[in-house]
Amino acid sequence: MATGIREIARYALDELVEEDLAEVLDFINYLRWGREELNQSWFWAEEWQSRYREAKADLSAGRFKDFEDVEELLAEVGMGSR
Repeated sequence: MATGIREIARYALDELVEEDLAEVLDFINYLRWGREELNQSWFWAEEWQSRYREAKADLSAGRFKDFEDVEELLAEVGMGSR
């Protein structure tokens, strides 16, 4: 008999089909992201500050493109409907 939450979760995961497992993994990643977002210390790292400055410069210089929807964006980058 399962006694701890991790053991119970393992049993539950073993019973799921692959498609459902993918959804569980997406949710776990969302939870991890949420914790990082609360902290936001990552944003102040030099790598992210550099990326932020570059993005601001691109916006100021007009180096961007608006899209009507996600499908239009995906078609632009060659990942449209298959």
